[in-house]
Amino acid sequence: MAGPLTLVPLASTSPTMAEEMSICRLRAGLASRSASEAWVLHDPRLWLGTVLHSVLEIAGHARTATDLEAAWDAEIARFVRQAGDHQFDRRFADPTRWPSYFLVRQRALSSAAKLLSDLQQRADARLTHGHQPSTQRRTERRLVARAGRLIGRPDRFDRWSVTDFKSTLPDATSPIGAEILGRNQRQIKIYAAMIAEILGYWPNTGIITAASGASITFNLVPAECDAEADNATLELDGWNNALLTAEQPDDIANPSAAACQNCRFQLVCPAFWAWISAGMPTSMPRTAPAASGILSSVQSGNDGDLQTLHFSHVSATLPTGTELILTVRRSIHGDFFPTAIGTECRITAAAVRADGRLRADYSTLVMSTNQIPVISIQNDAPGSTLRVADNI
Repeated sequence: MAGPLTLVPLASTSPTMAEEMSICRLRAGLASRSASEAWVLHDPRLWLGTVLHSVLEIAGHARTATDLEAAWDAEIARFVRQAGDHQFDRRFADPTRWPSYFLVRQRALSSAAKLLSDLQQRADARLTHGHQPSTQRRTERRLVARAGRLIGRPDRFDRWSVTDFKSTLPDATSPIGAEILGRNQRQIKIYAAMIAEILGYWPNTGIITAASGASITFNLVPAECDAEADNATLELDGWNNALLTAEQPDDIANPSAAACQNCRFQLVCPAFWAWISAGMPTSMPRTAPAASGILSSVQSGNDGDLQTLHFSHVSATLPTGTELILTVRRSIHGDFFPTAIGTECRITAAAVRADGRLRADYSTLVMSTNQIPVISIQNDAPGSTLRVADNI
């Protein structure tokens, strides 16, 4: 079994962490530990968005389109290396299979080439008039506000706007989409308040941008931004107080359809699986269902890659009965040896067949519970004094 994920009090929060704390305090605790990322399957669409905007930044000092292509290749290679070192992300070793890879690449290079041309023209004009080029755009600068209790790195900002990059834009016409949009907007508002406190100017526009190029803009009102920043520090106080009185991780958890359906920590969260076992998640959506059960048999396919897993004593977010058959691939989902038979396994981010049965797809995780780390709380040891969240 992997070493425990230990939650400790925190000296600071961030715009993203403040949202996590308001949704579920256990989720926030897991997000505060960098070791938790080893148990999360990441989204290549977000990597593409990051690469796209890195190339746009590099365009500011590139010389030719060839430089931009080299920058794209280098950034992609960096994410491929990271994926190769991750127990789940290694399934994304081929970047050309990432969703919309070629579309985002074309958009990145064409947008960066246009930006490069515009910047060169502006630089020529400034030099003609005796002015030196200057830049106002800042990318991922570490900001520290509210006496060190609020720390974060906005994706991009300048005097006029704050931009946050997402893999996709939320659908504001759906209840969950509207809720996610509200969370994204609150994070940007907090960044705006931090910028104003540290740099002395107020951006007036918030921008949420997807890798596809689509974006959502909204106005930033200083009073609203300050209120969100102040509320983030209050959430930090509430989180620390809850942790100091908790005896087990479940004491700070908030298992519910709203909190759990998009949580990236489902695999390791004990409160989520206890909630499922109790038959509570009747309101969970049909998308990306989760299930647990005892592995009763493993059958290997003729191609040496396919494996058919049989589970008994099944609990799931969808009505599936007490038996479950799931076909997985060794190359994607891992190898299940006969020695795993009799162990409890967890399945997350499954797909649903037309007949209602679960199936494994590219995003599905399957793992025996004896390989999953336990979560512990360290709230009374000498080393548990307040400290900065290690993912900020």
